[in-house]
Amino acid sequence: MIIKWPNAKAGRIGKSLAVLLLLSLTSPADTLGFVEQKFGFIDFEKGKWDRAPQAPCYAYSARQDGAVVEVLRSGTSNLVPFKATKGLTVMVCGSTAIFDEGFEAGAPILNKAVPK
Repeated sequence: MIIKWPNAKAGRIGKSLAVLLLLSLTSPADTLGFVEQKFGFIDFEKGKWDRAPQAPCYAYSARQDGAVVEVLRSGTSNLVPFKATKGLTVMVCGSTAIFDEGFEAGAPILNKAVPK
């Protein structure tokens, strides 16, 4: 697709945006710069998260520092724990989780039974 801009300056901005979009699409999924994650299973540590409906989604907010949410990302076979500080949120819409910036990823948890 070719986009024609009305002036040269706008063309440079458009090229920059196109390059940023291309880079964001080719970034590895394992980086912590993600905004959203597709998942097959998600588990919030009991008693450490508040849940509020925001139709059609749910917002989970960490009640305390160190609250953990475990995520089984689509296409993987192990849970990855994410540790939050108080106030960080995760918005869950269907099978997509949208994380606030600031979560700390832990090492994948191997051989933990995941309910089906």
